[in-house]
Amino acid sequence: MARLVVVGGGLAGLVAALRAAEAGMSVTVLERGATEGGNGSARLSGGLLHVAWRPMDDPPDVLLRAIMSETDGEAGPALARALADSSREALEWFGLQGVDIRPKSAEVPYMKHAVHPHKPIGIGRRHMAERGPDQAVRLLYKAAAERGVAVVLSAVVNGLRRSGGGWTVGAEVLGEQRDFTADAVLLADGGFQNNPELLTRYVGPVADRAFLRASTASTGTGIRLALENGAGAVGLGRVYGHMVSSGAFENDMLWPYPPVDKLCLKGLIVDRRGRRVATRAENGVQLVNELIRHEDVRGLSVVFDDTLWETAGTDDPYGTPVPNPDLVDRGGPYLQADDPGGLAAASGWDGAELRASIAAHNEDTTTVKIAGRLHALRVVPGITLTMGGISTDEHARVLDPGGAPLRGLYAAGGCAGGIQGGPRGGYVGGLAVALVFGFRAGASIPADLDSAGSGAGHGGGDA
Repeated sequence: MARLVVVGGGLAGLVAALRAAEAGMSVTVLERGATEGGNGSARLSGGLLHVAWRPMDDPPDVLLRAIMSETDGEAGPALARALADSSREALEWFGLQGVDIRPKSAEVPYMKHAVHPHKPIGIGRRHMAERGPDQAVRLLYKAAAERGVAVVLSAVVNGLRRSGGGWTVGAEVLGEQRDFTADAVLLADGGFQNNPELLTRYVGPVADRAFLRASTASTGTGIRLALENGAGAVGLGRVYGHMVSSGAFENDMLWPYPPVDKLCLKGLIVDRRGRRVATRAENGVQLVNELIRHEDVRGLSVVFDDTLWETAGTDDPYGTPVPNPDLVDRGGPYLQADDPGGLAAASGWDGAELRASIAAHNEDTTTVKIAGRLHALRVVPGITLTMGGISTDEHARVLDPGGAPLRGLYAAGGCAGGIQGGPRGGYVGGLAVALVFGFRAGASIPADLDSAGSGAGHGGGDA
C-alpha cells in the first residue's frame, strides 16, 4: 500500500488526506497542534467559500475571468484554470462529508456558500465549537479517523529528506524525535505569517512588527523545507490581511474584527508626528501591503470627520462588527476633538504638522475631504496569511525553479503560491483555495504513484 505523509492538519491537509485514503493510500497527518481539529486558521475564519469573490458553483469560465481580474493577470494560468474547473466538484464533495454549507446572504455573491452555523465571528485565537468553521474542521478529523488516517498531534516537523524512492519527514512529537517515511509527502502547513525572519526577508524590513491576525500555527516550515530540497517559490512578497486597531496587541476583543479598512482608505493616515502618509491603495488588502512596509508600522493612525465616522465607520459588508460603535465599545484606542489643535494636543502630534497633513489631504483630488469635528484611531496592518509560497503545478506537484516536478513532493493551501496576489493585492480566497487544491492533491498523488509504479512515471525528475 502506498504511503502518504501530510504535513499540516488544516483544511487543505485534511481534505487531501481523506481523498488519498479514499483511493486506498496509507495516510499519516502530522499536526503541530495538541488538540483534535488542529491549530490552523480555518477554524477561526468567517467560513466564506468564494473564488475571487464569486460563488464556487459559477461556471468555470466566469471563475477564471474573476481570478485573473482580481490578480491583474498575475495568477498562474494553469493554477487559475484548475481552481475554476474544480471548484464546484470540490464544494459538492465537501458537502457530502457532512459539512453544512448555506448562504450567509441571498444578495451578496461571495456569501452564497458559507459554513453553517453562521455564528458571530470569534474573538482572538479562540476556537468556538458553536461556529460552522470549527465544526467543519472537527468533522473532517472524525472522518479521517473513521477512514483509517493516522493523525499525530503535537508533531513539530523539523526535517525533510529524500529516502530511497520516497521521502522521510522528521518531527519532534512530545519531546521525542521521530522519522516518518513515505512514498509521497504533501506540505500543507500554511504560510509564514508567524515567522518574523521570513516576513522581514520576503515582505519587508519591518513586516514582523505588523499584527498577526490569525493562528500562530503558520511558521513557514513547509516552505523552508521545500526550498531546502530544491523547490522554486513564487509571490513571497505579498500578504492578505486587514487594517485593525493597534489596541489588538493588548485586547483580543479588537480582532479579527472590527476591521478599519474603509476608514483608512477614505480618511487621512498619519505617523507619530501627525505627518501625512500618502497611499495609492484601492482596497484594504492593497493598503495592508503598502503600510506593512512603512518604516514605523506601529506608529500609524487614521484621522477622519463625523461624516466618515457615520458612513465608512458603520459600513458592514460582511455582517461583522464595525468601528462605529463596536471598536469604541470594546475599548479600542479612540480620540475625538473639535479641531486639529485639540486632536493634536490629545494625541501628542505636532499641531502644525497635523494641519498641514489635513490641508494636503483635502487638496488631493482623489481623497474625501475632511472637515468639522475630528476623530482618530491608532491602527496597524494585520496579516491573516501570506500569499506567496512554494511553486506548484495544477496537480499540486512541487516544482523546481525550472518548472520540473520534484518526484513525490506536493504542496497545497497557504504554503503554495501562484494563485493570489497582483499589484492590488488580489485575494482569490482562503478556504476555497485550500479546499480545491487539497481536493486535487488528494486525487493526483495516488494517481501519480500508480503511474510511477507501472513504469510510466509522471513527468517529474529527481533534481
